[in-house]
Amino acid sequence: QFPERYRGGAFVAFHGSWNRAPLPQAGYQVAFVPAAGGSFGPEWETFADGFRAEGADDTARPVGLAMGPDGSLYVTDSVRGRIWRIVYAGS
Repeated sequence: QFPERYRGGAFVAFHGSWNRAPLPQAGYQVAFVPAAGGSFGPEWETFADGFRAEGADDTARPVGLAMGPDGSLYVTDSVRGRIWRIVYAGS
């Protein structure tokens, strides 16, 4: 259900880290890695973020991804046990 540019690539969950001090926290997002010529390159882009709110108690940590039969992307959370369904609504 997502646009053509997402076909053949890979979605990746960046779980995040709680112990990167003194560096800023990072991760907590879903990325997309496009494929070209039958392999994956080093370039990637943020596909979905906003799972971590600075200082919030409801930080989510994306950990698992699955594609539904209708093309939806499901994202699981290892902290709160949530499951998000991401759909493409068109442009």
